[in-house]
Amino acid sequence: MECFVSKAEMAFSPCTVEGVIVMTHAQVWHQFIETGKLDSALDKAEIRHSWQRCREMDVDPYDGVSHQLLTPGQISTLLGSQKLYISLVRHFMKQLYEFVKGSGFIVFLANQEGYILEALGDPETFKAAAKVNLIQGACWVEFAGGTNGIGTALAIGRPVQVSGCEHYCQKLHSWTCSAAPLYDERGDISGVLQMSGPCEKTHPHTLGMVVASAEAIRKQLSVWQRNSELVLANAQLSHLFQTMSDGALVIDVDGRVIQMNPVARKVFGKELSGEELNRIITAADSPDLISSTHAYKDLDVVLQTETEPVEALLTVKPLKDDNSDQSGAVVFFNPIRKMKKLVNRFGGAQATFHFSDIIGEHDSVKAAINMARKAADNLSHVMILGESGTGKELLAQAIHNHSMRRNGPFLAVNCAALPRDLIASELFGYTSGAFTGASPKGRPGKFEMASGGTLLLDEIGDMPLDQQATLLRVLQDKHVTRLGSERAIPVDVRVICATNKNLLDAVSKGHFRQDLYYRLNVTRIDVPPLRERGRDIELLFKFLLKKISLRLHQARPDVDDAVVTALLHYGWPGNVRELENVVERMIHAVEEETLTCAHLPQEICYEAPAERASGISVVSMQDAATLKQAVGEQERRLLVDLLQRYQGNISLIAREMAVSRNTIYRKMQHYNIARDYRFD
Repeated sequence: MECFVSKAEMAFSPCTVEGVIVMTHAQVWHQFIETGKLDSALDKAEIRHSWQRCREMDVDPYDGVSHQLLTPGQISTLLGSQKLYISLVRHFMKQLYEFVKGSGFIVFLANQEGYILEALGDPETFKAAAKVNLIQGACWVEFAGGTNGIGTALAIGRPVQVSGCEHYCQKLHSWTCSAAPLYDERGDISGVLQMSGPCEKTHPHTLGMVVASAEAIRKQLSVWQRNSELVLANAQLSHLFQTMSDGALVIDVDGRVIQMNPVARKVFGKELSGEELNRIITAADSPDLISSTHAYKDLDVVLQTETEPVEALLTVKPLKDDNSDQSGAVVFFNPIRKMKKLVNRFGGAQATFHFSDIIGEHDSVKAAINMARKAADNLSHVMILGESGTGKELLAQAIHNHSMRRNGPFLAVNCAALPRDLIASELFGYTSGAFTGASPKGRPGKFEMASGGTLLLDEIGDMPLDQQATLLRVLQDKHVTRLGSERAIPVDVRVICATNKNLLDAVSKGHFRQDLYYRLNVTRIDVPPLRERGRDIELLFKFLLKKISLRLHQARPDVDDAVVTALLHYGWPGNVRELENVVERMIHAVEEETLTCAHLPQEICYEAPAERASGISVVSMQDAATLKQAVGEQERRLLVDLLQRYQGNISLIAREMAVSRNTIYRKMQHYNIARDYRFD
């Protein structure tokens, strides 16, 4: 039962109720401060617990509100970070203040750390509040201001009313504070709403008003948070829509375009707002109209652009409102030529070699490169003739990389490696169900994939006659028709052919179409075999030795001169490909610092010079020994000549012979060359 007494009586005079002496709140407070003992007259559990916390934290009960304030700069920073939050809560603070205006009350807003952010109230009350630091920038958590509305509400997480002597600090005993915590969407405390005024005007309804306002603020914060999330999501979706690499259209329920992204605008070449979807996009192999009410995925369509029809893959995602009613659709499309470019890029359909990668100084090699450079300057078809392993594809890639099509794909097809019944599907593609085992989605052919770039038809002489006729028609019409389809697809491909056969001889025997031969043979390039390139063999050997050693992470070994001599005398039926294999084999086999004839395959080491043209290796062991002796004598004479020319400078001699200094010393010892030749 509450005891109403005057201020003077409050400190000294207890009340008597039905013969029982009841202590006033002031007396209870004084007893607790002096002894730490709580009287049962303090019936609010939240107040008792708060006093105990304050005592444990050593809060000064007489001057606990004289705590340090935030500086003006800190206040400005804090208010700036909470600008939107404060503006939203201020509306409800004004409504709450209107109920108590003129009664000496102030409405406060504090953040989750107890700092006062905003205050609305009567001017006279503000003066009194300033005396106890109830001002902007003051912190009112319990350890700073004792038991009070803001601090205790933050501590217990629920509404609380603290009046008069219920405050732990004596300077607040003339005040009453009603406070309620504010919660965000996650259920975390975001701040505190408090209404403070003269103690004598305490009323239970005051706390109810604050709690009602706090609940209204919570709901409004929830709406604001969701609106903010929607605005952010909309901004993100809009950014995604505007920057995505696919073309995208938004259509309404009637199938009319209401929005398009920059990619779609670029593909179509105009603004499509208000256009009907079925007027600008049609199904490629089906008369059925595209509907905005049905979902499609990877549908083959034709886009009716400003310049020309463009083949594309289409995906349609219908949109529904909250009632699950159709409200339109989002249409995504990707031009097939763009997708082919990506597939070729990541699938390795790129040319990597340039003219600078071709090793050789022989006149025949220079002539082939010169002709290839001229071919790169135009778009005519090219025919490259040469034995297997001479580097025909390398030359084709160099032509592509130096042509106007260098940014397009480069695809190579070995006509001899394809089964006869799969050549057409591989080159020209097929539709769904075109033959048993066909992919259910169909597949574009190499001509489509290479559109805008170069297609190398290797071993063209092995293509069947019936497919030669189809190839001729494609070269003439610049269109391909997939197996199982009647639709002609435009292609823009430069064709380079390569063969190791005599095509004119094949024409005379009826194995190769004469009209196709003359269609392909616009620019002819002859690649010489390795055996006819003289000292290029040595250049290629040294280049491959360095390249393969690096690839295998091995030190490059020295080379005995007899090895080079043997390589120069060999016929090389497998050409450069065989030489590369021999070099890699030798690197794997070498255990010392120097490669010798012992590391060479027998057919190379023991082949006589006179027999290299035929590639026959039938010599006796005596002839082989004679050859080895002759090679040794030649190497000794070379070493003596170099010693005399460079006056015994071993460093210069080693550089000339492309070996180490130790190898020179070892050879001098092996050939018993006097050390008198040394001058360095």
